[in-house]
Amino acid sequence: MAGWVLPTLLYVLLLGASGVTTKLALRTISWQQVVFWLPIVYASAVVVLAATGSRFPVGVGSFWALVTALCAAGALILFFYALTKGDAATVVPVSSAYPVVTLVGARLFLAEPITATRGAGTLLVIGGVVLLSR
Repeated sequence: MAGWVLPTLLYVLLLGASGVTTKLALRTISWQQVVFWLPIVYASAVVVLAATGSRFPVGVGSFWALVTALCAAGALILFFYALTKGDAATVVPVSSAYPVVTLVGARLFLAEPITATRGAGTLLVIGGVVLLSR
């Protein structure tokens, strides 16, 4: 099994579970209160990384890491807010259409090809979102 498969499957499992756990949290607290938990969890992760000898990077990669963190945090906050307005069974599938953005971005900024297989997969993602959100 390729080294990326297990972490990716766990990512899908955890991200899928977060749609349910967020909706459960929103039954009794606001999306803003859910956001308060993020720095607590991230601070714990930083402590673990520091304990394993990881260093804080400085350089061009750090800029892109910062942009990534801003995108991830902003997306998560918007996801929390969306779940206050809609059903998890609708919001989560629609929010899972992000691979379309990645495909286009990878083509424009990383010069990765859009193959027939990737194009077909993108159409399936869009079709799946439409079906799951009905």
